Amino acid sequence: MDVTAKIAQFVVNAKYENFPAAAIATAKVAIRDCLGVALAGSKEEDAKICAAVARQEEAKEETTVIGQGFKSSALNAALANGTAAHAMDFDHSFTMMGQPTAPIIPATFALGEALGASGRQIIEAYAVGYEVTAKLVHSLRDSEHDGWHAPSSLGVFGAAAACSKLLGLNAGQVEMALGMTASMAGGVVANFGTMTKPLHVGLGARNGVLAAKLAQAGFTANGKAIESGFGFYKVLHPGTAVDEKPIEELGRAYALVSDGIRIKPYPCGGLTHQAIDSILEFRAKHGLTPEMIDSVDVDVAKHTFERIVFKVPQTSIQGKFCMPYLVARALTDGKVSLHAFTDAAVREPSILKLAERVRMNLGGDLKKTDPGGRPCRVTLRTTSGQTYVREAQHSKGSPEFPMTEVELQGKFTECARETLSADAAARALALIEGLETVGDVRSVTDLLRG
Repeated sequence: MDVTAKIAQFVVNAKYENFPAAAIATAKVAIRDCLGVALAGSKEEDAKICAAVARQEEAKEETTVIGQGFKSSALNAALANGTAAHAMDFDHSFTMMGQPTAPIIPATFALGEALGASGRQIIEAYAVGYEVTAKLVHSLRDSEHDGWHAPSSLGVFGAAAACSKLLGLNAGQVEMALGMTASMAGGVVANFGTMTKPLHVGLGARNGVLAAKLAQAGFTANGKAIESGFGFYKVLHPGTAVDEKPIEELGRAYALVSDGIRIKPYPCGGLTHQAIDSILEFRAKHGLTPEMIDSVDVDVAKHTFERIVFKVPQTSIQGKFCMPYLVARALTDGKVSLHAFTDAAVREPSILKLAERVRMNLGGDLKKTDPGGRPCRVTLRTTSGQTYVREAQHSKGSPEFPMTEVELQGKFTECARETLSADAAARALALIEGLETVGDVRSVTDLLRG
């Protein structure tokens, strides 16, 4: 196999004007979503800690630390901004393996701002990084990716590819950057429900910037570190048959068009969203209130059962991965909002009492209908004897069940207003929506600094 070399050739040869218009449109939606979520996430404690460490470094002031009011080095900013972008678990996901593309935008903006890149260059670099990550994911479609968190085990390659594009590296240098990245890939699922989960995205973003900058300076690595005998594929995915076809399709078939992105309407683990959709639908159709609920059973696939692990949340972060809490919150509030995840909110007695009536079960009969399916069945029983059942493969925000443009803009504004004034949020939205016309991305990041 010559996977690394083929990826490097794609990175070097890819041009903004050669991407389909639909791919560019999806890239812009992804960028808007990520930056909005990072603005809201910058207020989370994990993002604040990363920003404080960056401030203590007193590094070269070249890149905005989103929502924190100061600049740091591109490396420090990528770490802090990547962590902020994933801090609320509100960032968009991919067809498979959760949010593997999450580090690309924080890395691209961190390095792009330092370089004074144009908006068009930013979109081009992100699209390149997205395609690299997407094709790597599809090359491993037969792997369960058990134990690894895809943003830092796969997304780091996309971040490195995007940053290599911004720096204008040649094919040999890109191969070195990807080789280094193979040794940076990691992030274990055991850290879900803690601050280290969003740190995985921060690390993926920072490592992407670092690999590209080192390669530019002449640092070396194995040019076949992805596919070699003790390389990325064999070490992280032993025994998995690698499908080379997606790699061959780079530059000819675009995942930005065929797969797209899955925008999250709720700021919590995406594997819970089909259940939340079902509860909100039942509530709206039948006028349900918490007092009317006898029991709720949520049957899920093995992948979900092993990751949504908390039965009674002790912290705000655990609340994002606790099915009983999320169902109870949706039933009570008629939504799952940004402010449902404070330590006080997840300990609210009435919510916890309702959550006792919710069970998450391993649904052995549930089957995927397509590679991106996340099967879930919700059965709700009322105290008066009615039973409501809904089974779904895809959640709201996916290409199969899309959010409207008004809802997408509303999500950005809601998130941005956690940090910015109404005027600044509106100006940032306008600039991001016209990003391809922006001559210097610093006109956007100056607003995002807060």
